[in-house]
Amino acid sequence: MEFSINMTDSDLKKSHVSKKNLEGKFVKKKKPFLKILLSLILVIAIGGGLYFVYKGYVVGKEIGFNFSPSELIQKKKDPELKKDSTNTYTNVLLVGIDTRKNTKLLNTDVIIVGSYNHKTKDLTMFSIPRDFWARPVSDRTSFTKINAAYSINEGKKEGEGLPALELVVEEILGIEIQYHAMINFDGFTQLIDSVDGVYVNVENSFTDYQYPQGNGYQTISFKQGPQLMDGETALEYARSRKSQQNNEGSDYARAKRQQKVIDAFIDKLLSTETLLNPSKLMSLLTSVQNNLKISEFTLDDIVASVNILKNIKDENPTFSTYSFVLDPTIGNYSLITADIGIEGFAIGPKEGLGKYTKINEYVDLTLLYPALYSENPSVFVYDTGLGYKTSNTQTQELKTKFKYLNIRFQGTKYSDKEGVYIYSNEIDKFSKSVDILAKYIDTENKIKPEYITVNTAGDISILLGKEIIVEDVNNSDITE
Repeated sequence: MEFSINMTDSDLKKSHVSKKNLEGKFVKKKKPFLKILLSLILVIAIGGGLYFVYKGYVVGKEIGFNFSPSELIQKKKDPELKKDSTNTYTNVLLVGIDTRKNTKLLNTDVIIVGSYNHKTKDLTMFSIPRDFWARPVSDRTSFTKINAAYSINEGKKEGEGLPALELVVEEILGIEIQYHAMINFDGFTQLIDSVDGVYVNVENSFTDYQYPQGNGYQTISFKQGPQLMDGETALEYARSRKSQQNNEGSDYARAKRQQKVIDAFIDKLLSTETLLNPSKLMSLLTSVQNNLKISEFTLDDIVASVNILKNIKDENPTFSTYSFVLDPTIGNYSLITADIGIEGFAIGPKEGLGKYTKINEYVDLTLLYPALYSENPSVFVYDTGLGYKTSNTQTQELKTKFKYLNIRFQGTKYSDKEGVYIYSNEIDKFSKSVDILAKYIDTENKIKPEYITVNTAGDISILLGKEIIVEDVNNSDITE
């Protein structure tokens, strides 16, 4: 059973109590003026509340909200978002599309999957560049840039574009997607403005002399450092791809900047009272009303999402996201190539077009260890007493466990040292990786030992010394 509200803005205006009737009742019953004033305020408040609910319902219905009165009657203690078959992840496909009047194309130049781990509370984002060649679901015999998949399928049948793109992305990443949403440029800018802008830490200064504007170009510039961006500025930062400075003129750099803006938007939601402010929530809804397509969602989905954000805000104030882009550098340069036999700039899997076994494996590992693969350290292993052969064997085991990281065995450095050590010369940069690897190799020694007097190579060093022998009170040897 579907619930509908047949009410318009004019109907709500007509429902207001007339001043004339109130005055008549005042004379007849001789009520104190204060009571009449309070009653009037109450009526206005109730009317305003009904209007707010009505407008929220209308906006929600337009973007995919499916409401049933039974959801209010049925008491559920803890509503939950849909999860994948492992009951661990909720995956959302986020798509950005250019629908400007001077553009007839419907290319999806922003394709990002956000994956929330309900057990670890990690949020991981994967971007697929627009020039990644894939096979549209509706056409299994040929390949094209992934940013055309939506347009191809939507052109064949209205409403099929997003579900088809969702299937393509699921195949590439090897994950199950529970929700999808597509927003255009106007919706993006309005969304950012609805939360009074976002704070973004610009990693590199750059200037783009060919930023598209109308039928021509304009020049935009960004300086390194944190700054508050309004919607239009955030859009320029996320779309720019023609700069010749600091490697910011590629789709890969653009994808990373897009993730930074999304991360900043989440931070803004968590750092303000937006979640608890009805006017802010209505502003958010209104900003996307005509500029968003979304998979169907329910009241439970809304409550579960808000609860997750509130828990993050209350329990994990240092919450951060982990970002990955499917570019030729990922997986230690072993997954993506620009040499796929197609003229012009195009990228695809090194395994061959349509083959995603290794990419799927990499995505699985990043979801398990997002901090490790985000820091992406080079790990150099040294024999310092355990023995060359045993140390080499343990290094190979480490490489098998953590595929696609740069892990190398550096041979024997010492032959008489005891204990296992792991450390980084840049501890602030690779601290999470050190913790993860230390747990795997079962050591608590995470500081460089005194016998190492110079910096070792690699971002992280592992020293495999011989087992420590201690004597108990009965002089019997104990091996640790």
